[in-house]
Amino acid sequence: MLTKFLDFFGWARSHSPWMVHYCSGCCSLEILALMGPRFDWERYGFLPVPSPRQADFIVITGLISRKVLPALLMTYDQMPRPRYVFAIGACAFDGGPYYDSTSVVTNVPEILPPDVFVAGCPPTPEAILDGLLEMKKIIRERREARAEKEGTWREILKKELEKNPLLAKQPFFVGG
Repeated sequence: MLTKFLDFFGWARSHSPWMVHYCSGCCSLEILALMGPRFDWERYGFLPVPSPRQADFIVITGLISRKVLPALLMTYDQMPRPRYVFAIGACAFDGGPYYDSTSVVTNVPEILPPDVFVAGCPPTPEAILDGLLEMKKIIRERREARAEKEGTWREILKKELEKNPLLAKQPFFVGG
C-alpha cells in the first residue's frame, strides 16, 4: 500500500516538475524558445520557480565561472530532496569555447554531476525538450540523484564557506 502511495507522489511530481533556472550563459536563450508558443513547455507541466526551496531540479544553462560556482552550489544546497541537475550546452560540461580561460570551471560534471545533459552549443529547443522529458522519467521513477552519490560539491561548498564566512550570512543561503 505504501509503495503505491509513493508511486502516486512520483507520478504527480513528474507531471508538474518545478525547476530553478540558473542562467549563466547563452543556452538560457534556448530555454526562452521553449517557453514560447511553438514549444509551449507548460503543456508538458514544466514551471520555473523563483526560489530553489520549491524546485525539483536545477537547470544549468552554460558557463560557470570560479566566482559564480559558490552561488550555484549554495542554490543547489537549498533545494529539497530529491533534487536533480539538468545541464545544457558545452559550457556546462567542459567550459565550451572558453575551456582555456583561467576563470572558467571546466569540470562541472565532476563537481555537480548532471542527471541529464543536453549536448550542443547551443542545443536546439527540440533536444532540450527531449532532455526535459527524460528528466520527468527520472523524477517519476524516483531515481537517486547523481549529485547525491557522486561529485565533490559538498567539499567545495564547505571550503568556500570557510574561506569567506560572510557567504553563509547572505539572504540566499539557508544551509542544508
